[in-house]
Amino acid sequence: KKEKPTDQIRKKISTLEERIHKHDTQKEIKKKLAGVALSTSKVNYLDPRISVAWCKKFGDFALSKVFNKSLITKFKWAIEEADEDFRF
Repeated sequence: KKEKPTDQIRKKISTLEERIHKHDTQKEIKKKLAGVALSTSKVNYLDPRISVAWCKKFGDFALSKVFNKSLITKFKWAIEEADEDFRF
């Protein structure tokens, strides 16, 4: 059965409204997090050996997903020192 043109238009409008709502939500979240540096506490307050040990413990989780390239260089000592059984 073929849809009526008005049904097609309503369906399209509904889809577009959902997309607008989704984008508005993403925009609000981005605005709220703009002033928060999410990696600051990881770099300044968390011992890098803890993060390294966690990555090693859980299946050689890639450090590049936790630290960027410059932090991997900066925390080379922690990478060499910590193993999966590291205790703080």
